[in-house]
Amino acid sequence: MQSLEEIIINNWALRFQCPLSIIKKSGTTLLPEEKYADQLMIILWHIGIHTFALFDPSLTKLLKDIIIRLPINTPLSGDNIQQALGVNSIVAHDIDLIHYLPPSTLPNIVTPHSFTVRQLTSSDQEYLSVLHDNCSPEEVDNGYVEVDHEIVFGCFNDKELVSAASGYRMAGFMDIGVLTHTKFRKSGLGKVAVGSLCAWVISHNVIAQYRCNNNNMGSLGIARSLNFQRYYSSESITLRPSVTS
Repeated sequence: MQSLEEIIINNWALRFQCPLSIIKKSGTTLLPEEKYADQLMIILWHIGIHTFALFDPSLTKLLKDIIIRLPINTPLSGDNIQQALGVNSIVAHDIDLIHYLPPSTLPNIVTPHSFTVRQLTSSDQEYLSVLHDNCSPEEVDNGYVEVDHEIVFGCFNDKELVSAASGYRMAGFMDIGVLTHTKFRKSGLGKVAVGSLCAWVISHNVIAQYRCNNNNMGSLGIARSLNFQRYYSSESITLRPSVTS
């Protein structure tokens, strides 16, 4: 039987259609993506000791020039890009931490008194829309919780949805997002929603994946409270148009 570590690294090798030997070797694989065309965007996936760079194809020469100046087999990072192009070259730079849950370590999930938790369906869209309205647009975008995802759980205060978590397949994992109403935070309700979803994921023999911004202490707290373990990271970088002009 494969270990959790073996499943994780094999799934990422399949995601990037590369042999395991690539992930186990320090360096960078450049993967221009047409879906990022004209966006000046770079996504760096730091998997094991290797980095996979997905990016706007127009940035191919620029990234190759940066890499060639680095010590041999040095994985490309956001810091490398900033040092090469200058501090004002980057419009946005976000770092996400990638966690996985060893199935046997999920703690018992206790729903606080006066709240209920259940699986959501498409008929619950109105409840989720209200929850979206009670979070900032950035939180809604980053949390990415939708009723049309493969699995969704919500925590209710009477008939009000106050926290929800959803999951969709990504690189062979169930990628999980969570949102909690601004008035109900720091009450453990995000943990209840995510934990309930994780129990379902484990029962369906899928590995739970949890990604969150490295500065989001609340989200990181949920991951730690449920015994998620940090494995990898990713960086999302957007360059200024003047960089390529």
